[in-house]
Amino acid sequence: MTRELYGRQGDVHFVSCRIPAGAKRMPLRPFALGESTGHSHRVAVADENGVEMYELENRTFLRVTKAGSVSIVHEEHDPVGMVSVLPAGWEGEVVIAREYSPREIQRVVD
Repeated sequence: MTRELYGRQGDVHFVSCRIPAGAKRMPLRPFALGESTGHSHRVAVADENGVEMYELENRTFLRVTKAGSVSIVHEEHDPVGMVSVLPAGWEGEVVIAREYSPREIQRVVD
């Protein structure tokens, strides 16, 4: 499977790749929630009908089905979704950054 970093928004990375066979479609939800401030990384409300979300083995995938593009919003990084945009036809994995500590590799908490 060819994978390429398409873009990122803070600790959320968008990696272009094909959605694996066997991935199950799921209801759209935020990609990440800010544990300390309560913010979220998510598809803009106006674009929610133009995105499909899938899950396989605790991995999250997206497919943009809307003509044009969809905006990804975040209260601190991109509150209006002007910078973080996924184009029509894009599909790939949503990857949450991880950090190393001597005890374990863990998700980034913001």
